[in-house]
Amino acid sequence: MTSHVLALAFLLHACTALAWPGAASRSVDAYLDCGRVRGVQRTAHGFKFASFLGVPYAKQPIGDLRFKELEPLEHWDDVFNATSEGPICFQTDILYGRIMAPSEMSEACIYANIHGSLHALPEFTDRQRDWTPGLPILVFIHGGGFAFGSGHQDLHGPEYLVSKNAIVITFNYRLNVFGFLSMNTTKIPGNAGLRDQVTLLRWVQRNAKHFGGDPNNVTIAGQSAGAAAAHLLTLSKAAKGLFKRAILMSGTGISSFFSMSPAYAAHISNQLLFVLGIKDTDPEEIHRKLIDLPAEKLSDANAALLEQFGLTTFVPTVESPLPGVTTIIDDDPEILIAKGRGKNIPLLVGFTSTECETFRNRLINFGFVNKIKDNPAIIIPPRVLLMTPPQLVMDLKESIERRYYNDSISIDNFVKSCSDGFYEYPALKLAQKRAETGGAPLYLYRFAYEGQSSIIKEVMELDYDGAGHIEDLTYVFRTNSVVEAPGATAPSKDDVK
Repeated sequence: MTSHVLALAFLLHACTALAWPGAASRSVDAYLDCGRVRGVQRTAHGFKFASFLGVPYAKQPIGDLRFKELEPLEHWDDVFNATSEGPICFQTDILYGRIMAPSEMSEACIYANIHGSLHALPEFTDRQRDWTPGLPILVFIHGGGFAFGSGHQDLHGPEYLVSKNAIVITFNYRLNVFGFLSMNTTKIPGNAGLRDQVTLLRWVQRNAKHFGGDPNNVTIAGQSAGAAAAHLLTLSKAAKGLFKRAILMSGTGISSFFSMSPAYAAHISNQLLFVLGIKDTDPEEIHRKLIDLPAEKLSDANAALLEQFGLTTFVPTVESPLPGVTTIIDDDPEILIAKGRGKNIPLLVGFTSTECETFRNRLINFGFVNKIKDNPAIIIPPRVLLMTPPQLVMDLKESIERRYYNDSISIDNFVKSCSDGFYEYPALKLAQKRAETGGAPLYLYRFAYEGQSSIIKEVMELDYDGAGHIEDLTYVFRTNSVVEAPGATAPSKDDVK
């Protein structure tokens, strides 16, 4: 186990040795199942690669398609301009700040960015005549509590990875109320964001060879909520056969920062209707009113709920079978794991040494200490709280208080309990479950490296020991929004060893 952890640490640190990319230059084309796209040629550390930006992978979910499963694209005759990223999905950012560049927001946000070796493209090889397996593909699912974030290059610069001859695909999926509102009906079934991810993976299978990739060698990865989503996909029958392995960075399907209980889904949905002033009880009428509302008003309602709930609002939920709807999660993840679902998929699972330090400013601005004093039960992680019989809630609260708070409610103490409860314990529990059920290997890592500089600490103006949430990600993807920007510090020689 130690050797695998050290190998991962070396890989993450070595990535920073690459030079920053050169400017985009000439155009380059690829031929997809729906038509021709034109991207740009780029260079990183002398390595030439192609980027196809803002490529739609399904029809945009606007109008009557809001909340529904994505529909296939129609073929286009003209060349699609894939030289700039599309808009991000509607959201309210409460965490990323400067590491997430300002971008246009829209419901029409279903876009992917594809980066890979220029010379792997069929245009530069004989694969159009006699196609052979191409490069391995990494499909990365962004984090953000299922509420915010995007697949943009601001936080997910592909330069490190493409130079290692991997094709990197990042993408947007519907978030918050647009992606995870569940009314448990055929028109608003919930988990739309997860269905978007399955749609993207199916699109990758159809189009991988057009980018010089191997559809039989796809790895999915994610960070935070993106890692939780990736893990849920390993448990989903709908995603079977669409990838070979998964990397979970600071998140699992059993992470306790969110609850997949249908009871929670019903509660947050009712809260949304209350905020919007919708008093109807008929599902058809509720759907009609939600469809007719401007997207901005729905987004504002989600923002109001985010101020009540803290870190996230609408999240994945366990589904009931519904006619005409692709079921993604058919039972609680722990039950599916116990049954052996997904056990033959190799996993790399990790967490950082002090995850919740990254949330410190949000917790302070949210007035979390006073909220704990008003309602002490909120120190119990959401998933755990909703799984605990009501008569045992106070005993559980007191147990957590004895372990972490010692009669002193503070942000420092919550950061410790949050780091353990939200991230470390679920990762260790998942590893234990894999050991019990058997199956493919699971490798576990703990990222604690402190470089001489930290993008997260500098941008968020934080000072702590260890590595916080998102910090491991900055050693895998280049943070293009702040690297070489005022206030950013280049990695030291120690960082790049």
